[in-house]
Amino acid sequence: MIAPSRRADRRPTVPCAAPERPALHFTPPQGWMNDPNGLVYFAGEYHLFYQYHPHDRVWGPMHWGHAVSRDLCRWEHLAPAMAPDKAGMCFSGSAIVDRHDTSGLFDGEPGLLAFYTVHRVASEDPDDYVQEQCLAYSRDRGRSWQRYAGNPIIAGPGFKDFRDPKVIWHAPSRRWVMALACGQVIRFYVSANLLDWRLASEFGEGQGTHTAHPWECPELFELPVEGAAEGEPETRWVLVVGIGASDDNPFGSFTQYFVGRFDGARFHNDHPAETVLLMDAGRDFYAVQSWSDLPAEDGRRLAIAWLNNWLYADRIPEAGWRGAMSFPRELTLVATPEGVRLRQAFAREWRARAAEAVAVAPPERSLAAGCHVLLEGGARVAHGRMVLELTVGASLSLDLQQGEHQALELVADEAGVAVRHRRRGQNGDDAFDTHFPHDQAVGRLDGQGVELEWLVDDGSLELLLDGGRLAITQLSFAVPAGRPLALAVTAGECRVEALDYRALTG
Repeated sequence: MIAPSRRADRRPTVPCAAPERPALHFTPPQGWMNDPNGLVYFAGEYHLFYQYHPHDRVWGPMHWGHAVSRDLCRWEHLAPAMAPDKAGMCFSGSAIVDRHDTSGLFDGEPGLLAFYTVHRVASEDPDDYVQEQCLAYSRDRGRSWQRYAGNPIIAGPGFKDFRDPKVIWHAPSRRWVMALACGQVIRFYVSANLLDWRLASEFGEGQGTHTAHPWECPELFELPVEGAAEGEPETRWVLVVGIGASDDNPFGSFTQYFVGRFDGARFHNDHPAETVLLMDAGRDFYAVQSWSDLPAEDGRRLAIAWLNNWLYADRIPEAGWRGAMSFPRELTLVATPEGVRLRQAFAREWRARAAEAVAVAPPERSLAAGCHVLLEGGARVAHGRMVLELTVGASLSLDLQQGEHQALELVADEAGVAVRHRRRGQNGDDAFDTHFPHDQAVGRLDGQGVELEWLVDDGSLELLLDGGRLAITQLSFAVPAGRPLALAVTAGECRVEALDYRALTG
């Protein structure tokens, strides 16, 4: 886990104001939003459900909000799929297409199933609660939902934190698998009919990193491995786990993942138990979920995350709504000298929203000390790609249309390039002003070459480095429109080998 570090900063404070509604990143119509839920593709539509409180801009009685899209860029808001009832609030979960009516709920036709956690407070103490796994189904392409009469499909096991069911089909064992967050571990349940479940195993004790906060929001999928060595498996399984903010964790909420083998009952970690892999080194990438039931010909694993951090989520500037999702990403696995790692790319659908590339000619000579403006005025929403070559000893800072709000800092030595990220900003709220600013190391790159790709939108800046092997996702309350794209060299020299910049529309 990365702990933010801070340097003395005597510069004037940088104010943060409520952003305009993003053009590309999903936001709720009003109220509060957190975790993505129930991502499923059906009948030509990408369904996005999400944890939703429509009546306030802070966390509260959880609904399942609902939207659909045909291009991952433009979303149609639908009525909430589920609202709290006497059983409790509707917490996070997943959705699938029951293509062969395995559940018997669709009269032989395909339909949609949503698995979710009911959260019910058992007394006047809000920490005295029960969590159970429940099922809802839709026969009309997700436009209306009915709760299964036999709920709960998995009753509470006698401990409190028991939530966020992720259901997948495991073809080799020809049965359904549910991954559940259970305190500090993930439990795996199996079923033949999607209604009756039994415990198969659990994973997580002594594995990866743990804080005082329980694990949550599991995600489980299999991917091919690019560059797999001869004799090694051609695919690996990925188990993703969210860890929320807690007093012993100054970073706030973050997402870790494990790479290994899954036989339909047990997950086996390929790495030493103490290995910690972060899916994103930024502060604002949480509760990752991927779409189920994408067409086989699509061949992608598409995922999305809540673009926020529980340390300050209910304190960020707002304009009638709070919360945004990351732009969808395509996930792949690649073999590296350190082991198999996730690699991320922005979902290709952004290209349909792109204008012609701005012709930015790389400088003909190396850039020495000083501030170099690469593009005078940028678009409010944009995609950029840059390739840099640093001399040993070079130190520089990139301002990707963020002004004093954010900077990406690179320092080259004989072993490679150290990457830091700095963020500033205050809005007058103590919790926000304390936890939102940071200055932290986020990783190292081999060699002195740096490949960087980014998306800038109102309220966010998403960065991918080293071909997507390092991701940095950050809330941003700068106003990008009209800001220059600048590079400040403080030591050594740097050469811009390539620069591609495109304005985007929502």
